[in-house]
Formats: sequence, C-alpha cells, structure tokens
Amino acid sequence: MNSELMTTIEAVQHQTSGEAIRDILYRAISSYGLDRFIISGLPDRGQDVRPFVLLSGWPDEWYQRYTRLGYVHLDPVARHCFTTTLPFDWSEAGYDPTSDLPAKRVMDEAAEFGMHDGFCIPVHMEGGMQGVVSLVGSTAEVDEHSRLELHMLALYAHGRLRYLNMPGSEQPRRRAITLRESEVLKWAASGKTAGEIAVITGLSERTVNQHCVNAQTKLGTKNRTHTVVEAIRHRLITL
Repeated sequence: MNSELMTTIEAVQHQTSGEAIRDILYRAISSYGLDRFIISGLPDRGQDVRPFVLLSGWPDEWYQRYTRLGYVHLDPVARHCFTTTLPFDWSEAGYDPTSDLPAKRVMDEAAEFGMHDGFCIPVHMEGGMQGVVSLVGSTAEVDEHSRLELHMLALYAHGRLRYLNMPGSEQPRRRAITLRESEVLKWAASGKTAGEIAVITGLSERTVNQHCVNAQTKLGTKNRTHTVVEAIRHRLITL
C-alpha cells in the first residue's frame, strides 16, 4: 500500500460525517481520472434503495430519479454485484439491449448525465448482506495497481460509513486474529503474494493461505483484499 493511499485511508478513518468523507473521496478518485461515486447497500427485490444509501456523490437530479423509480432493480451494474466478489468495469455487466429494455433505459439515462463508464466494487458483508461502491469515469487508463488501490479505498470507505450509520450497540463484534494471521495480512497489505510471504516468513505457501482464510472467517469477509482492509480498519494490523 503506497503512502498516499494510506494517508487517504487514515483521513477517512478520522471523519465523523459523510460530508467530510465525500470531499476526501472526490479528491482521491480524481487522481485516477474518476469523478463521481455512490456507496450503498443493495436491497432485496422490491425494496426501496434509499434507506441503504450510505453516501451519494452522483448528480442530485440523477440520484433522485434513480432512487424514486427503483432503478437499482433494473441496473445491470447493480445486478452484476450479486454474481462476483471482484471489482469490474461497468462494461462487464453484460445485458442484451435488444431484449432487456429496462436495463438499457437505466444505462442510457445515466449517460445523459455524463455517466458512460465506471468501475464497480461489490461489497459482501456479514449475514449475506450486499453492498456496492460504484465509481464513475473512464477506466481505460486505470492500470491493475490503481484498480487494487481503488478496491481497498472503496472497501474502507464503505466500512467507515457503515460504522457511522450503525448505532454503537449494533456494531458487530470482531474476533481477534492471531499474531501469525496479523503478520501474513501485513505482508499481503504491502502487495506480497502468498509465495513471497511464504519465503519471508518461513511458512509454506499452503500455511500462508490458511492463515488468510482463518482471518477472513473471523472478520466476515469474502476475499483477501477485504480481509486486509477490515484488519486495518479495526486496528488489528498497522502498516
């Protein structure tokens, strides 16, 4: 994790309002050529999305239309979040524009507000809850390293906003991770692969992967990146 990203994450951690986090995120994503975002939970079919929205950085007119008309249930990008734990470009959320006219309408209307392309990060939470961070802008020049940074920043911001929107009595309890699990996650946070961590720590690659899986189970996450982010957010590891 580079120092600039860590500084941004630390800044998010210290905010107590969505408005302050919104300003930080606008500045952060602009360095990747992105300019808008939404951070939300994804409701079950038929539910209103508005109670699930944690922070909107969309144009207000589009946000009001999208939420009022229940577009979240027609949006191919939102639907695709239920099929993957990995970030994806909006263009990867395939649909047939000749037969899926509601999905086409959502994407066409988004384009009217200058929202043609984007990068989406699914967030899988405890209890089967589903969330999303969707970033707006061209991803043509966003390389793999930058995508990983955006993935980590998005997960961190989503977690912080959930914390701010959740009464203290409802905060999930986090199980402590072991010293070995902490060590492995710290190296993973620095970008090391399981094989590289095995060489550094003297463990087998299989054992490294098992430590990651154990920490993932304790933190209620679905992939290694999210596990690292939650460990940082809950001060279980420091970088």
